Amino acid sequence: MTTQPLHDRDSDRRVIQHLETQVSRLFSAEAALHRLTDVLGITVEPDADGRYDLAALRAQAQDAIEQRAVEQALNVSPSPAILTASGWPMSLTFPTWRCIDDQDISQALSRICRFGGHSRRFYSVAQHCVHVSEIVPREDALAALLHDATEAYIGDLVSPLKSMLPAYKAIEQRLWSAIAQRFSVDPVLPASVKQADLQLLATERRDLLPDSPMEWPCLENIEPLEDTIEPWSPDIASLAWGLRLEELLAEREVA
Repeated sequence: MTTQPLHDRDSDRRVIQHLETQVSRLFSAEAALHRLTDVLGITVEPDADGRYDLAALRAQAQDAIEQRAVEQALNVSPSPAILTASGWPMSLTFPTWRCIDDQDISQALSRICRFGGHSRRFYSVAQHCVHVSEIVPREDALAALLHDATEAYIGDLVSPLKSMLPAYKAIEQRLWSAIAQRFSVDPVLPASVKQADLQLLATERRDLLPDSPMEWPCLENIEPLEDTIEPWSPDIASLAWGLRLEELLAEREVA
């Protein structure tokens, strides 16, 4: 029987101790990681090799930290959020572009009626957005299609009420910033979109709202379109909005 030299056994022991230390550190690091994710309310999972995507973790952590800062500034706790059709929650105090889903937008906008439901027939925000995108210069069409996308998350308040609610407008602006980032459009809407929005509003008033002597100062000197609006069903409006988005995004990639 051969006896292992003492110095070899000491060497093996040191190697084992070193490995035990490294393993302990790994477990401690992973435990610390899970404590961090619990505190921040984010979820991370290792890949098949047990490795973590540090870039994704860093981005999630940064978003969570910024959200906490916003919530503290607004003195809001817990963060108000809605559950979207895709199953993802959308924070209203700190919306992030990563949670913006085009199918959420198309579904929600297609089921929201313009004018608080006071039109003669159901007429969706989605259809309105598609039409606005069709009457602006081609380079502004994507911004036009998206210009009311915030309403997919916070509804379509009638304009007179919206002007009385500064908190709503602040939330709307944060959502719009996230949407603009998600689809890489300028958060400042082109003048053509605002003009087309008014022209379509004049057309909608003519074709869809009850006759009334009520004055609309915003429509002064605004002529409606020649074509008459025929309202679509929610399913058709959702499909049309989604197809229009695909078309405009594909055009931008080619350009």
